[in-house]
Amino acid sequence: MPSNNSKYSEEMREKTVKFILDSGKSATSVAEELGIDTNTVCRWVRDYKRKNNMPSYAEEKGIIKRPYKRKDEKDIKIKELEKELKHKNKQLEEEKEKVDILKKSLRIFMEHHE
Repeated sequence: MPSNNSKYSEEMREKTVKFILDSGKSATSVAEELGIDTNTVCRWVRDYKRKNNMPSYAEEKGIIKRPYKRKDEKDIKIKELEKELKHKNKQLEEEKEKVDILKKSLRIFMEHHE
């Protein structure tokens, strides 16, 4: 979180971070170009990624795995609905089989009575 006496505005920080992320340039090289301490710019990128739930540098490079995050209510509801849909599809298939059997039985019954 920037302090009130920071010499860089929030807008400047965000533009710098977005430039780094969009251009693919390293935070170090951009910091050097702008004459800003490398650690400062790296912190801006790290904070921005955390704030926007983006993977960290180490996670992107596969150095570490992204930590497990608690599933929110939407994820849980989606899983429940997917499970229910699978169950309903199975029931539908069973009912279709019953209908097919009844159709065949009716056909056989009708042939014998004609």
